[in-house]
Amino acid sequence: MASPAMRPGEYRAALSLLPLELVNRAVRLQRYVLRSVECGACREVGETARLALTAARFDDLQAAETLLSLAERRLGESDHLEGCRPVRSHPKPAEPIRKNRSRRSVHGQIARWAGHHPLVAATDASWKRHSTGYGYLATDGRWGLRGWNSGRTDPSGPSKVLINELRAVELLVATIDDPSAELTLLVDSTSALAFLGRWQRGVVTSMPEGYDLRTRTTGAKPTLVRLAERVAEMPGLRPEHVRSHSGHLLNEAADSLASLGRRRASQKFDVRARAQDLVESFLLAWHQ
Repeated sequence: MASPAMRPGEYRAALSLLPLELVNRAVRLQRYVLRSVECGACREVGETARLALTAARFDDLQAAETLLSLAERRLGESDHLEGCRPVRSHPKPAEPIRKNRSRRSVHGQIARWAGHHPLVAATDASWKRHSTGYGYLATDGRWGLRGWNSGRTDPSGPSKVLINELRAVELLVATIDDPSAELTLLVDSTSALAFLGRWQRGVVTSMPEGYDLRTRTTGAKPTLVRLAERVAEMPGLRPEHVRSHSGHLLNEAADSLASLGRRRASQKFDVRARAQDLVESFLLAWHQ
C-alpha cells in the first residue's frame, strides 16, 4: 500500500524552516515527498524525507540533516522497482553557504523555483530616521533581509545610504556557492554600481568615504571588505542599473524586503511569513 503524501502547502512551509544549505537537498527529494509511490524503496525515501521536514518544523535541524542523509542513501540503493528510475548514486550534499551570521538576518527560498536559470537578482536598502534595512530576491527563489537600529557604533560613517545598498549586495553574494556562476545583479544606486565596477577591476581598497575599516569585535573583516574581495573573484557577475520605483518586479520586491527588515528592527511580527508570502507573489508574476 502506498504511503500518504505530504500536501504541497505543508512541504513549502517545512522547506522555509530549513537553512539554505539543506533546502536544495530536500528539493531533490520532492517527488518522493509529494507523491504516493508503489516502489517500497522509493516509499522509504519519501517517509524518511517527510520525517526530516517534520524535524525542521520542531526546530531540530541536526535531526533533519541526518534524516535527509538517510533518505539520499536509500535513494542510491539498487533494490528499486523497474521503471521507477531512482537516482543510482548518492547525491553530493550542497556545500555550506557563506552567509551573514547575525541573528538579525533572515533567509529563505521558494522551492518551486530552485535551480532556475538564467539567474537574475535585485538588491535594495531602506533608511528612515535611525532604522535601516536591506534585502535581496533572486529568480531561483532565494531571498533574504536584515535590519537594525543605527547607533554610535555604526561603522557606516557619512555614506549610510550607499553603504547599506552595498551591504544588501553582500547579503546576496554570500549565498552564491560558485564564484564563476552567471548572475545578473539589478541595483538602483548608481554610486553602488560604481564601487562594484571598481572592485570587479581589482581595486578592492576603494571604499565609501568614512567607512570604518577596523576589524569588527567578532574578529571578522568589515562587510564591504568581504564584498569587495568576493566581487573581484566573480567573473560571471553582471551588475546592471534599474530605475527605482519604476514598477520593475524584482526591484520592487527587494525594496519591500528592505522595508520589512527596517520595520523589524523596531516592531514585533512574523517577518518570515510576511516575506515568504511577498516573495511568492512577486516571483509568480515574474516567471509568468
